Amino acid sequence: MATRGYEVTRRTVERDLEHLRAAMQLEVSARQRPQRWRWQKSHHLDIPGIGAAEAMALTIMRDAMTTHLPSCFVDTLQSRFTQANKTLSARARVGGAAKWSDRVRIVPSHVVLKPPRVATKVLQTLQKALLGDIAVDVLYQSLQAASPDRRLLYPRALLLRESSLYLIAQQKRDAVVRHFAVQRFSSVRLKELEPWPEQEFCLDDSLEDGRDQFGAGTTIQFNAQMSKPLYKILLDSPISLDMRVVEHHGALTLSATVKDTWALQSWILGHAEHVVVLAPVALRRASSRRIHAVAAAYESPDDTFCPIGGVPFTPLKSYPGGFARWVKA
Repeated sequence: MATRGYEVTRRTVERDLEHLRAAMQLEVSARQRPQRWRWQKSHHLDIPGIGAAEAMALTIMRDAMTTHLPSCFVDTLQSRFTQANKTLSARARVGGAAKWSDRVRIVPSHVVLKPPRVATKVLQTLQKALLGDIAVDVLYQSLQAASPDRRLLYPRALLLRESSLYLIAQQKRDAVVRHFAVQRFSSVRLKELEPWPEQEFCLDDSLEDGRDQFGAGTTIQFNAQMSKPLYKILLDSPISLDMRVVEHHGALTLSATVKDTWALQSWILGHAEHVVVLAPVALRRASSRRIHAVAAAYESPDDTFCPIGGVPFTPLKSYPGGFARWVKA
């Protein structure tokens, strides 16, 4: 300011802020010296001149986020969503394309579990640790343990998988990067003096190996026979970039390079009436065991229910890279 010929003191700025306070959502820490000013916690800057297209995009995004993200994420954007609703309501009073909001919905293609409850303070602390490369001392409840145990973690990334949020982190004296369900943290404290490990981490490389889909990351050549209805679905959404389908004497044979994961096994079972695994042999045998175990649970001479515990339903634990390997974290 001085270079432009304006002499400005701290008191000048404070007086200007007092005037702005009458028209804008500002608040001051009166007990501190020098005073500190900020936007009110409940107030956010609105998006100026938002149009119908932007309002529609925000509305669709809100519906998608509500389905998948923890509420503490959605709440931070509530003022934007409110403004979008006001814009669409105003446009709807005069008709036109704004009524499109009543004709668009986001629906999942599978069963979607409700987002687990995540403590806001826990998530905020993890975010701060991620941005600052700060270690955290946590209490974590694993699926196998009877009570939470204390761990020292080096946060690397956050991963949203369907409706669940995972922290990708290393434990102290452990080079393996593991996944921790955020809702299972009961306490998170920053350890700013803890030295950060020298090991490099790349999120894209971590996702590429298939571990985000509960697997060991092994690449396999997947071969299977499939029905025509499933073939039509895969024409729109291929299972891999190199997917090939060959028809021979009316039979459709699929060939694709994929990651051997629990997600792949679940996809196979989900389409069990339409797909038969040919190779690899280990995957074929594992799928066969699971299908037979499920069938045995439904079959009984007097048409009564046979509990899963009554049959040898253990392929997840016996198959390498299965879900049981993941939940050990």
